[in-house]
Amino acid sequence: MKRNLVLIVSITFIISVLFSACVEDNNFKVPQNLGVEENLKLNDILDSIQNNQLELKSIKDLKSLYNSGGEPLKIVSDIVIKGYVISSDAKGNYFREFYMQDASENPSAGIKITLNLTNSYNKFNFGREVYIRLKNLYIGETNSGDGVIAIGGKIKLTDVKEIESITSNQIENHLFRSPTTAEIVPKIVTLGGLHNDANISTFVHIENAFFSSDLKGKSFVDPIEDFDTKRKIETCQGPSFESSFVETSSFASFANNALPEGGGTINAVVSRDFGGDFTVLVLNTADDVQMTDARCTPSELSEYSTILLQQDFDATSGEINIANWTNYIEAGSKKWRSYTDANSLSKAANIGSYRSGDESTIAWLITEGVNLDTTLEEYLSFETSTSFADGSTLEVLISENWNGEEASITTAKWDALPAKIASNNDDYNSFINSTFIDLSANSGTIYIAFKYSGTGNDSFDGTYELDNITIIAK
Repeated sequence: MKRNLVLIVSITFIISVLFSACVEDNNFKVPQNLGVEENLKLNDILDSIQNNQLELKSIKDLKSLYNSGGEPLKIVSDIVIKGYVISSDAKGNYFREFYMQDASENPSAGIKITLNLTNSYNKFNFGREVYIRLKNLYIGETNSGDGVIAIGGKIKLTDVKEIESITSNQIENHLFRSPTTAEIVPKIVTLGGLHNDANISTFVHIENAFFSSDLKGKSFVDPIEDFDTKRKIETCQGPSFESSFVETSSFASFANNALPEGGGTINAVVSRDFGGDFTVLVLNTADDVQMTDARCTPSELSEYSTILLQQDFDATSGEINIANWTNYIEAGSKKWRSYTDANSLSKAANIGSYRSGDESTIAWLITEGVNLDTTLEEYLSFETSTSFADGSTLEVLISENWNGEEASITTAKWDALPAKIASNNDDYNSFINSTFIDLSANSGTIYIAFKYSGTGNDSFDGTYELDNITIIAK
């Protein structure tokens, strides 16, 4: 659910606090093949970073300054971000924009750049390393509340909650490419995992995917559409199908290409549709869809007769206190609590840092240990909802080496699971299913952790709800 924000704080102060640590990147080799003027400008940027006159910051930290649906934020500090281009308008599927992520492989964040430049692939080609000097540019959204954070050049005159393109005159003073064009290795994710905000504006790889059977004989773009068309794609996740969408512009050169009828892989940029209602995949080229294999078939749910874990919180009240579970505060004062959902009239777990007064909130809810050595093909599922989640986050983690003691929670090895987690764009009245998450790569006794992080900032933090946690197996 979206919240209108009024930003009346000093941007310089916010940036200095949130950006207290510089990015560890000292590879500032002077380019030699960009032309004299462009080479000198980038050389000046890199020298200024080396001499601490400019600070190189991460895309992730930059995005943390802005909350979806809020007013655009003007950057008044002299800071720089670096990224690698992951989109291309060569085939017409992007218009006056490109996406970049913070690493060529295993990125932690990506961002959209909106700019008044067509055929940008000639300069900002796929894989190109780009530096952006942010002072006097804006962070915001081109479509307010869509969840795709972007960098733009000014505030839109007809809507003060949206940003417009970096102008042609601004480009030469703010965007600097290096001579490096890196090989972009797509991040392997599931269709369910696409929904997580961390994947927005990154380049991903989906396996065992296929277009919905009712699209047989149709093209990427519906001929009656003026602009974009969403085509449903599916994959098998354990005993169920999971789905998402491929969105294609009417102006793409492959708009009239027939959709493939087999199964296979997709490489694409993760984004949101115009209204922010759906997570979508946006192609650079039709060649990024390779579907010549057979379609997968999900398993039968009846095959998973063993229930290794089941918790619906109906027997809880107050702070969550379930035998052999752990409700742990790493920072702040808030613990996971039981509450009654007004819509379902059933109990669920709840956590939020809104108006906590704490500078930081980190709260863990960890399941009892689950032994995976006596079963096959284990799958986790659960449901989440939000009430003004805003800038807070919920992660789902798994550990094979935690010893069950609170003192070792933060030192144990925890790996993120590719779950679908409710976001601000989802209806707060509804719970979102995580999809079935495959745990069969793990062994021994495992623990599942639900880790909430927030700051207590009235404008940036809110609440998550959790219910119906289950692990099934053969």
